[in-house]
Amino acid sequence: MLTKPLVILGTARKTGETRRAIDIAFPDGSANLVILTDQDIGRYEYDHKSANDDFLTIVDQMVRAQAVVFATPVYWYAMSGPLKNFFDRLTDLLEIAKDKGRGLANKKVWLLCTGTDETMPDGFEVPFSRTADYFSMHYCGAGYLYSGNNVQFRRISETEIAAFGRRIHSES
Repeated sequence: MLTKPLVILGTARKTGETRRAIDIAFPDGSANLVILTDQDIGRYEYDHKSANDDFLTIVDQMVRAQAVVFATPVYWYAMSGPLKNFFDRLTDLLEIAKDKGRGLANKKVWLLCTGTDETMPDGFEVPFSRTADYFSMHYCGAGYLYSGNNVQFRRISETEIAAFGRRIHSES
C-alpha cells in the first residue's frame, strides 16, 4: 500500500502552474507523482492495440494508493488532453483488466486544478465525481489554484491549495 497520495498530472506543460499547485499542496515529496506526458499511454482503441503501454502500470499504482489526486489545468472549461486520454483508457478496466478496475473500489479521489478564472468552471468536477462513482471510489472534492494576474488573489489561492493538500493527508 502506498502511504503517500498518488498524484496523476495531466498537462502539456509539466513545469507550469499545475505542477506549482502540486508542489504547494504536497511539499518536499509528500506525494508520489506520475506525469502522464512522461509515460507511453496510447489512446483508447476498441481492439486494445495499446494494451502493452504504461496505462496499466499507473492503474496498479492507483490500486496500491490510499488516495488518488488527478491534477490538470483547465483547458477550454475541461480537463487537459493528456488526462482526458487517460480517462478514456479507463474503459480498459471494464473490458480487459476488470480485476484492476474492481481494485479501485473504496479509494479516495481528489481533483487539483488550475486556471486563470477566479473560480473553477461550473460542472468541471462532474467527469471526476461520476467516474469515481462508477468505479465505487469516493470523490472527496477539488482544490483550485488561481493562476491569473491578480497577485492578492493568487496568494489567497496558494494558501487554500496548501490547506487542500493538508486535508488530503489528514483524510487518507
